[in-house]
Amino acid sequence: MPDSTSSQLLSPDRGIAPAHDTYRDSVTAVFRSLAVASLSAADEPGELAQLAARTADALNEVAEWANDGLSADPTACAWLSYLRWARAAGARPPASSPVPPARDFESDFPLLASPGTPHGDSFTVLATGEFGEVVRPIDPTTNSPEVLTRSIPYGLVPNLGWKALVPLVVDAAAITHGDPEAQTAAVATALSIHASVRARETNADVSHILAAVIEVCAGMTRPAPKTNALLRMVSKVTDRAELGSADGALSRAVTDGTAASSALALGLAAAKVAQVDDAGNQDPQGTVARALDLINGHPATSEAARSVAAAVIAARWGTTSVPTDDGAVVTELDVLARQWCDRWCP
Repeated sequence: MPDSTSSQLLSPDRGIAPAHDTYRDSVTAVFRSLAVASLSAADEPGELAQLAARTADALNEVAEWANDGLSADPTACAWLSYLRWARAAGARPPASSPVPPARDFESDFPLLASPGTPHGDSFTVLATGEFGEVVRPIDPTTNSPEVLTRSIPYGLVPNLGWKALVPLVVDAAAITHGDPEAQTAAVATALSIHASVRARETNADVSHILAAVIEVCAGMTRPAPKTNALLRMVSKVTDRAELGSADGALSRAVTDGTAASSALALGLAAAKVAQVDDAGNQDPQGTVARALDLINGHPATSEAARSVAAAVIAARWGTTSVPTDDGAVVTELDVLARQWCDRWCP
């Protein structure tokens, strides 16, 4: 792919234009996709969707401060938002841990804020009350895939080129995930969403999006050879048979799908293959459903992989690509999307 196409999708200094006609539709579609990708019961948002919603609220808080002419540390806002989630889910951090100031999120979104039964590494690390950093990780081996889903909203932040976006996502991922592979996979997730939103302006497809992400991630200083190798491998996947084959190169590489980079690869591969229907036509309607069907039939299936595939497609093709769902969780996510646009759009 020509370098000019990559720079159109992921520019170092130029970000998403929130005034563009398609931006609001992409935001709404991505938030809805969180519910569609969830493996939780109907009207239960699930741990991953809740964490992504907390990320969105943290970024909305940053925008609120900025709209008042003040600055806020986005990583600190994310940590406090995740701590609210962990405390609501039963975490009891040490007394030395900060008690996050209340926000309207709990009253505005009772389902997204409802206590759950978390089981991922994010909850375990947050329960320590410690603030993980790139140079001071809580657990340098934490590499679970839930970090991907909660990184999705970063890809929707407008007006940021990848030079500003990459460290923002790395620092947020490092709050709980100390493994550089997980941090790079989180970055690749956010960049994929960012590039997908911008692809609506250029009519680029998932192959172009993936090429742009590979180019940026290859230049990162975090050591993530497995993530970068898997991204390159995904770029070579061309059809359903290749993706679904248990003996295929990608299936062997992602193993059981429990690592962040493996879930990322499976999700991106499904999005790439699903962008055309059985007749070889690129029809947005039904694209998310096709991608989820592909992942469901894969031995390494996971909710994180589902969320990556659904969000990339939703960002690229908008609400037309997302299955209709009138459930209460989608209703709350629609409100959250409107709040996002109120704060980030001109």
